[in-house]
Amino acid sequence: MIGDEAPLAAAARAGRRRASHRGAPEAAWYPVCRAVRNQAPRRVSLHGHALTVDPSGPQALLTGRGAEGWQATTALGMVWVRRGDAVDEAAVPPLPAPDLEPDMVQVCYSLVRVATDYDQAVLGLVDPAHVPMVHNSWWWRSDPVRKVKTKQYTPSPFGFTAVSCDAFASAPVYDLVGQDRSVSIEFRLPSARVETVRSKGFRLCNLTTVTPEVDGRIALRNLIFCNQPLLVPARPLLSWLGRRFLSQDAVILETLDSEADTGRPLFAGSPDQPSLWYYACKRALLEAQGSGRAFDNPVEPSILRWRT
Repeated sequence: MIGDEAPLAAAARAGRRRASHRGAPEAAWYPVCRAVRNQAPRRVSLHGHALTVDPSGPQALLTGRGAEGWQATTALGMVWVRRGDAVDEAAVPPLPAPDLEPDMVQVCYSLVRVATDYDQAVLGLVDPAHVPMVHNSWWWRSDPVRKVKTKQYTPSPFGFTAVSCDAFASAPVYDLVGQDRSVSIEFRLPSARVETVRSKGFRLCNLTTVTPEVDGRIALRNLIFCNQPLLVPARPLLSWLGRRFLSQDAVILETLDSEADTGRPLFAGSPDQPSLWYYACKRALLEAQGSGRAFDNPVEPSILRWRT
């Protein structure tokens, strides 16, 4: 690992303090199912509650017993649900807002359910060392050589965004985009990762989310939007590849859930700084919702380096 290792002890103490706010914030939006016109109402689970969703109209509805105190909306081809109609709207993270242009269409939808801890799953979205250590598909990471990567992080609405200071998007699949590509990755509370890739004539948005269905079980979803209509016929194949990709996460998460003490994480150096920011952001969100104050983003602009 490369980075400023001086504040290790303070970082570890901060990580343990912030981990006391474990679990998923309830006053926040989570995707629960696809929004399909003319589809019959279906049962979904969120925070351990069974809800009935009618996704068939322009806007999703929660119906039947137990719907009081919950809200639903439709966006990005999915139904999103949250609890907490008494919470100040200013303290509720807005839905992820990928930079989707009119010519961008969905080319991938993948879903995998995992028996794991919610926070452990979200850490996988922000951990920069996660991809090379977990994902070994030939089309994603084929080069075993570790390289120094540099990213510039800035605070963004209810989270933080990384932009490249070098060609950190080095997976083989990125070579199809071109060498002049730019990549940014936003994390937004409660559990959304939005990766945006731009090049000459090419635009892609990659959205990954974590939904807390019941205690000890989460749903990982991945959606890809692109401005290349030729990819639409390949949607079934891309969705299958996406499930294979998420299944690699599932194997690791289930192992960590059974063997790791997620209540007392130890964070060290630049690679773990985004994990510290996640806990700090979630703590600030819960404090804002509990006090009625606006969310105060604790993230400071930073440049992080590590070997991966």
